[in-house]
Amino acid sequence: MLKITRLPIRIRNFQQKILRKLAGNIRYKLMFLLLSVMIVPLLILIIFSINVSQRNYEKEIISSNESRIVLAGKYVDEKLKESDKILFSSLLDEKLIPSISQTSDETTPLNFSTLNYIKDKLYSIYYRNENLDRFSIYSKEKGTVYSLTAEDFKVSKIANLSGTNWAKLGVNPHYIFDSKNSKQSFSLTRSIIRFEDRKIVGGVSIDVNWNVVDNVIEMLESEKESSVYLLNNRGQIIYNPNHTKTPSVDFQKIIKQINNSKKDVYYLNDKSGYIFFQKAFNQKVVIVKVIPKTLIMNGVTKTLIYAIIIGVFSIILTIFLSIIISLRTTKPIIHLVDAMQKVEENNFDVRIETERSDEIGLLEKRFTSMVYQINELIEKEYKSEIATKEAQFKALQAQINPHFLYNTLQLVGGMAVAHNAERIYRVISALSDMFRYITGKQGDMVKIEDEIEHIKNYLYIQNQRFDGKIETDIYIEEGTERYEIPMLTIQPLVENAFNHGFEQKVGLWKLTVEVQKVFDDIEITITDNGVGIPEEKLRTLISQINDISQPLNTKGSIGIKNVAARIGLYFGKEYGLDISSGVDHGTQIVITIPARMLLEV
Repeated sequence: MLKITRLPIRIRNFQQKILRKLAGNIRYKLMFLLLSVMIVPLLILIIFSINVSQRNYEKEIISSNESRIVLAGKYVDEKLKESDKILFSSLLDEKLIPSISQTSDETTPLNFSTLNYIKDKLYSIYYRNENLDRFSIYSKEKGTVYSLTAEDFKVSKIANLSGTNWAKLGVNPHYIFDSKNSKQSFSLTRSIIRFEDRKIVGGVSIDVNWNVVDNVIEMLESEKESSVYLLNNRGQIIYNPNHTKTPSVDFQKIIKQINNSKKDVYYLNDKSGYIFFQKAFNQKVVIVKVIPKTLIMNGVTKTLIYAIIIGVFSIILTIFLSIIISLRTTKPIIHLVDAMQKVEENNFDVRIETERSDEIGLLEKRFTSMVYQINELIEKEYKSEIATKEAQFKALQAQINPHFLYNTLQLVGGMAVAHNAERIYRVISALSDMFRYITGKQGDMVKIEDEIEHIKNYLYIQNQRFDGKIETDIYIEEGTERYEIPMLTIQPLVENAFNHGFEQKVGLWKLTVEVQKVFDDIEITITDNGVGIPEEKLRTLISQINDISQPLNTKGSIGIKNVAARIGLYFGKEYGLDISSGVDHGTQIVITIPARMLLEV
């Protein structure tokens, strides 16, 4: 059984009705035009202003921060080099190498004097540099480390150098920029080399707190929302001045771009904001400043607020003016439309008194003159149209397909020989009901349930004729039975399905008739799974249906053209047939008529 989905047709009809209502109101058109003329340029101007303001603000931020981060890089370089000078100056003492090279017992007075010397050495350097967290001296021959922190002086033995600052002692100084240091400091280590044999006898090391660069970081944090970080060349944060602030950028993802950059100073436009950076100290340290993009928007907030205020004021003023202008312009047109509606209701006593001398006044005067002339001719024209309609319908009633009658009678004769009398009786009864329906009705309009009953008789006969080869499905939405329909509207379309759709169809034939109410209309859908209509023939058929100027066809069967012409004659041009078909995909015809109850006399 063939099932049909009605949703697309309903939506299409609903959209067409809404568009017709909007397109048919000149007041709405005029208001829309005035609003468009005012609002569209205003919106373009607002968007352009905000865009220009945002770009200028971006350029200002980029320019100022590039210059600041250059100074920051030089400052960090200078501070790191100063830490190297501290170590280098400590190596100039002639007593340092002999002191850490002695291997005799530490309990002797000489060793006690040496220990005091080393301790004094540590104190003098540690307290001369306020940013030092630790200062250490390592004696390789003794395996001893002398270190001084803010808490205490400490002497310790080292059996395993792995993981310590002394593991990589060499000719050049060794820096450690590590993110694991909870004190946020960096380490610098230099070897102590004995001049006589160029042998490494120990080393000196300092831990410098990163707050040594706080001055330049404060200079970089020129915007409240910005953040400044120091990274190593692996993308790890080695100094975060604000411990409680979590970075909004994943530096591990962008460090490769920074390392591959050919410039020491550059900026990246990330989705989270602008990232300014400069490499320092032989690219071992990267100074990074992050400015969120919300800061850019905050910079244009005033422009946006002023634009919104001006836009809202302009829109309100435009709406007010458009309402006044549209009312003054459309009010006489509405009066004219009301008068036309009364004429449509056969009230030809309508008169419009006007003193206007413009185009609308001329239109009102012409309308009054036209109504007067129509009132004189309506009697004769109306009677002529009624006579034409009756003649056309009588011609349609007489157009019963002689082949169908011949085949039916031939069927009755064959059944009389091969079957029992009951089946013959049902076929004859269905045929007589069809003749009674066609010849016995008074007037052009019938109830939908009567037309459907006529179709059922027709389909019963066809089903007997083709020995059950046809599968039919008739669905009538509850409540639509008593609506009116022009007599013999559905049966000609069903007959066409047999004559043209099923004639060359191999296999089971399927036919569906559906009656539904869609908003204020009745839709009757006839669907078959026949051979379909070729595209060129379908276009010609639709063109003929839409050309209502052609006379009704009174030859042959009651065809699609005649059904469409009758519907247009009774209900108007907006009603009629909608045909869709494809070769080997069947045909669907949708009849649309207004939902009107049949008034029985």
